[in-house]
Amino acid sequence: MGTLREDVFWGITGKYNQKLEILARMAQPEKWTYKKIQDSDPYRILRNYIQFTYDRLSEEHKFCDSADGKYRCMNTGLLTIYNQEIVAIFAKNNREGKQPWFLNGFFKETDKFFTINFSALPPMADFCDNVKDLIYDNNLELKLKKEHIIDDNFERFVDAGFSSKELISVLLDSAKGTLEKKLKRNFKLALPFYYRNTETGECKIQLLAPLYFPGAPVRLALVLNKIQSEAKEYYEGVTILPVEWAYMNARLIAKPDEEWARIMDEIDVTDENTSIKNAIDKID
Repeated sequence: MGTLREDVFWGITGKYNQKLEILARMAQPEKWTYKKIQDSDPYRILRNYIQFTYDRLSEEHKFCDSADGKYRCMNTGLLTIYNQEIVAIFAKNNREGKQPWFLNGFFKETDKFFTINFSALPPMADFCDNVKDLIYDNNLELKLKKEHIIDDNFERFVDAGFSSKELISVLLDSAKGTLEKKLKRNFKLALPFYYRNTETGECKIQLLAPLYFPGAPVRLALVLNKIQSEAKEYYEGVTILPVEWAYMNARLIAKPDEEWARIMDEIDVTDENTSIKNAIDKID
């Protein structure tokens, strides 16, 4: 089995968005795009979620086929407001030279079209073997691989409004202290992220945590690896991502909590220049 792009014909962008709109209305309400791209790409996060959920289910061979072979079904991992499972059903594509399947639609587990073609729900995607990897352990030390974070990701800091490496270094130290205090009170702030290296095939769980630079809205997230050395186990901050990327990537495993929703709303409404000035004034 392959990826969603290889396997499934979704139609042109407009049709694709119409199908995603149906799914978004069917599922429990949540944030499926960013305000700044609401008009041009109204389901950016949902599209990413469906794509990578499909790809993971394909790796795990967790699709169900109908008895006559005309349909294939996947568990989207989403629920309706009445906590019914939502599945995607694909139909055989007979058009030559196209993907072998096309999306028939999204259905509730009680919908007749699903129940007459499938005898059981397909399983959900799994992303790790040890559930402990999904949860931040407050007993472990947090270290920063600061040179790598700054030098290899400097353009991301610039895009967030910070162009001085010396200032960034000070801000990172301050943000680390704030983050540790917040994580002691809300471990769910560190979101699990399924990382797959496309070159090596390596797969692992990382954690994504917001960087609270003093006086500024959160625009960057810290990527944490759990390190097992001969001496001890600890977390290491290894790189950064824009918070939009972090939120979208983390949504694959679980819905982010209220603090992350607040962060996403804040960056949409806060004036960037004012935020940067406040951060610098705070340090001075």
